Amino acid sequence: MSYFTYLPKVEYNITKSKYRETSTAVDIFVRNLIKQDVIDKGVLFDKHTIGDAERPDVTSFILYGSPQYDWIIFLANRMFDPYFDWPLSSNDFRKMIQSKYGSTSRAKKIVHCYRQIIQPAGDGIKAIKLDIDLETYNSLTSSERERITKYDMEFERNEKYRTIKVIDKQYVEGIFKEAQQRYGGS
Repeated sequence: MSYFTYLPKVEYNITKSKYRETSTAVDIFVRNLIKQDVIDKGVLFDKHTIGDAERPDVTSFILYGSPQYDWIIFLANRMFDPYFDWPLSSNDFRKMIQSKYGSTSRAKKIVHCYRQIIQPAGDGIKAIKLDIDLETYNSLTSSERERITKYDMEFERNEKYRTIKVIDKQYVEGIFKEAQQRYGGS
């Protein structure tokens, strides 16, 4: 994965020894390659839905014709952990649920939270929901409330990573060259 290739290196005292023994590490806190205001305003972006079991390098190839731009996808989407900021495949999701909760059926029975539906979703209208306690939940009608299970919560968390911002292809090579000039790399 080329995600870290173009980021600068720093000397870091991992062992915290008094002799200042350092190791070379990638400075993962560099985030200024793509300015945040550009990302927030969505200028020059399209959207892409990540397919099941689609890896970052595959997404880069699909979008830009090369796997070497996966790190640009991460930066554009403020993804800093390539393992946990990327959606799990359905198979890996199932394994994670089983590992955490024992089984899918058990995860679907354990209540994570209760929500009051303030405004239901509609044509172009986003739903507004509020976390509530059990007593309030029980006082509402079925159309005004919902129960969120551990499975639902984990599924929502995983799916929020599935739709990503994609920088227009015409700008990617320029970002790539700027990274090479600014931080070095091959």
